[in-house]
Amino acid sequence: MVRRKVILYNPKAVFFDMPLALVAIGSALDSKRFEVVIIDGRLEADAQAAVAAALPGALCFGVTTLTGAPLRDAIAMTRFVKQQQPDLPTIWGGWHTSLFPTQTLRDEPAVDVTVQAQGEVTFRELVERLAANESLSGLPGTSSWVDGKTVQHPPRAMTDMKELPRYDYELIEVER
Repeated sequence: MVRRKVILYNPKAVFFDMPLALVAIGSALDSKRFEVVIIDGRLEADAQAAVAAALPGALCFGVTTLTGAPLRDAIAMTRFVKQQQPDLPTIWGGWHTSLFPTQTLRDEPAVDVTVQAQGEVTFRELVERLAANESLSGLPGTSSWVDGKTVQHPPRAMTDMKELPRYDYELIEVER
């Protein structure tokens, strides 16, 4: 079985910590079906080149977002991805999209879908739908474009942390 590639990007920021949000959503995906590639913009000498190298064969491009300075890099990288592969679905999640779900879509046309609140279950279902060529319309916990308009779909109930998969730290180079 060919695994589908899911690229997750952590934008450049003025602080350094492990990209745990990306590790969390990457860990929620079936590793037999999906290859998770996490690119940390803070650690790459040329983040754009790293993303470009990962793009061939990708199913989607996801970005974690935090309101403030990291948004500049998130926007620039998402626009770069759309220039390279206009049909590749781009998904933003994190604090910024949880606070401003539809505004994010309106303000940045390169973003196709936003994920709100706890992302593990929502992102897993989103990726499963993409892999099956199913519609993302109505997906709980997301906002998206529907018939040229931004739509905030119903919220998804929170999942007990004990029910979520353990973090797979092998998705990142912890030593970096």
